[in-house]
Amino acid sequence: MKTFRLVALGAFLITLGSRIAHAQEGGQQQPDEIITDFGIDEFIYTPKFTLSLGMRSLTGSKTNFTGRGAVLSVAALADTTTPGLTRYYHDGTVFTDTRLITDSDGNTTPITPDGYTNSWSYNFAEQVTPDGNMAFHTYSADIRDPGARNQKADSSSGIEVVVARDMGAITKKLDWKLFVGLSLNDINSARSENLSATITTTTDFYSLNGQTPPPPPYLGPTSSVTSVVGADGSVISVPTDSSTLLGSQPLGRLTTVTTGTVLNRWKVKGAYFTLRAGPSLSYAITEKLKATLSLGAALVFVGSTYTVDQIYSPDVGDDIDSKVDNTTEKLLPGYYADATLEYAFTERAGAYAGAIFQSNGSYEQRIATTEANYSTKIDLASLQGFRLGMNFRF
Repeated sequence: MKTFRLVALGAFLITLGSRIAHAQEGGQQQPDEIITDFGIDEFIYTPKFTLSLGMRSLTGSKTNFTGRGAVLSVAALADTTTPGLTRYYHDGTVFTDTRLITDSDGNTTPITPDGYTNSWSYNFAEQVTPDGNMAFHTYSADIRDPGARNQKADSSSGIEVVVARDMGAITKKLDWKLFVGLSLNDINSARSENLSATITTTTDFYSLNGQTPPPPPYLGPTSSVTSVVGADGSVISVPTDSSTLLGSQPLGRLTTVTTGTVLNRWKVKGAYFTLRAGPSLSYAITEKLKATLSLGAALVFVGSTYTVDQIYSPDVGDDIDSKVDNTTEKLLPGYYADATLEYAFTERAGAYAGAIFQSNGSYEQRIATTEANYSTKIDLASLQGFRLGMNFRF
């Protein structure tokens, strides 16, 4: 009987609890639905752009040097008979006489011309002739060889900046991009060679009037101080012209024509900017390694200076150096192609390395003066090299 009462009580309690729970469920608001989709996909950004910073090394341009010129020292005056003229030479100068006469009142007047001058200069002992005269020289060296000289410029390494935009996938492993890049490289080509030339030497001879020439280098007039007893018996110092006198006009002129050489140094120095743009295809070899091929247009802006240094070494005197140059700027269209391997360290950073070919034609540069006519051809039609650097995705 006791057991029956316990079972009945348990059934009552279960029924009562069930009714209470049902009543509470009907009288209260249902709890909110659990949200499992927060739209996170709308806030996760997949990098679409790649910034590449690196270096770009290309073979040097091909250059071709042609033309010829002349090396001239100062031109000798054609007049060899008029005294008192200033005459310039490669190894000295003959100026007008500056000697003065001072009267008792201290006034000065030029001396009466006597065929000599105290104002002159010379530079080398070889100018003194065996018969005791002084020789002054002028030179003209006319290059006879206009032949072409070919020279390969040094390889050039410069910087490059490239920005690429992902355009989408073609297949699971193949995608394509559009990109634009800017790079800077230099041009440096030089060559030296001795060329045959016709040498014209003009020698003017001047009299030293039996005097011993002062040691070179010499520049007159010169002066010294002489002690003189004045009217009051005092000793005073008086400046005295101590110049060695030279004839004020040539005794004669000798012109000789011989064969010699001139050292020519050709040089082209400059730089060029390359703007290139086009599509590229990337194939995923592994999750981190990609191979990329690209082909497109390349526009080059180039500026260069062409210099020719002509040097003649005479038997007497310093080298005669004649330098001529020209500067120009050109805009050259062309194309490029490159193959690159890219390795991703992380989702946003990696490295790249590859080979490149670029062609932008050629241009000519000329130097035209009264004494020189030179030209060069700078060929940028077949440039090859490599590129490497870092990639940053954003």
